Amino acid sequence: MFLESLLIEPFQYEFMRNALIISILAGIVAPLTGYWALTRRMVYLTDAMSHSVLPGVIIASMLGVSILVGAMGTAIVLALVVSLMVRKGKSSEDGAVGVASQALFALGVVLASRSTDSKSLSHYLFGNPLSATFTDIAGMALTALAIILLMLWAHPMLIATSFDPEHASAIGVKVTRADAILILALAGTTVIGLGSVGVLMTISLSVGPAVITRIFAIHISKARFVAMGIGVFSSTFGVIASYHLAIPVGPAVALTCTSLIALSFAIKSFTNFSLERTSDEKNTEKCSMK
Repeated sequence: MFLESLLIEPFQYEFMRNALIISILAGIVAPLTGYWALTRRMVYLTDAMSHSVLPGVIIASMLGVSILVGAMGTAIVLALVVSLMVRKGKSSEDGAVGVASQALFALGVVLASRSTDSKSLSHYLFGNPLSATFTDIAGMALTALAIILLMLWAHPMLIATSFDPEHASAIGVKVTRADAILILALAGTTVIGLGSVGVLMTISLSVGPAVITRIFAIHISKARFVAMGIGVFSSTFGVIASYHLAIPVGPAVALTCTSLIALSFAIKSFTNFSLERTSDEKNTEKCSMK
């Protein structure tokens, strides 16, 4: 009875079911793109992307259109500018991301000072899955599907460029194209995060599961799927916790994910300690036998 009340009661309401669907979409896509961002050492880009979509959100709010459309448009602009600066301007990835994202964020701050709609800013920061409509869910589902298909298509290219970009370039792999694809995928992830956990929490859901796979040294062939599983669990648990504890969904999901990282560190440390202790005990036994 208690378990039924804990797990089933929240989803008797349509808005909670909608929140769960959207959060699970974020829990699938964010770890998938976040894994490659961590592998390519582009975590900074994931964080920068969340700031750069601000002007698109404000402009969409002023025009009365979906803020998801505005965010996606700005994210694509960032992806194109960064790709252009790296390819044509011979700029480093970090430099291009830093300049482009801060310029867009500054523009967003200027536009925000002219806007009186604080609701859009709240949605931007923390997400608002509880107010999601069928149209929102359909749009995010299509975006998620497009990202997954894009990542599947680009998988060989991402593998080749993640571990030895110079060798990949020497054998004909387009490294800059791989970067552009990853940036575009991260842009789509930011849009999904905007409607679910909020852009400030998206980086936790993107990078956290990937970090856990690194802690346990999971092979790359399985790590992406494990990370996605962790993301789905974090999203589901976070939504349920938000209902029972009466807290926002985004922070609940982010705290669940970061708690799993802390638990993973603890388990790994304990396991290493236990193994080392067992080894020492065996050595002691061997010495005593001699």
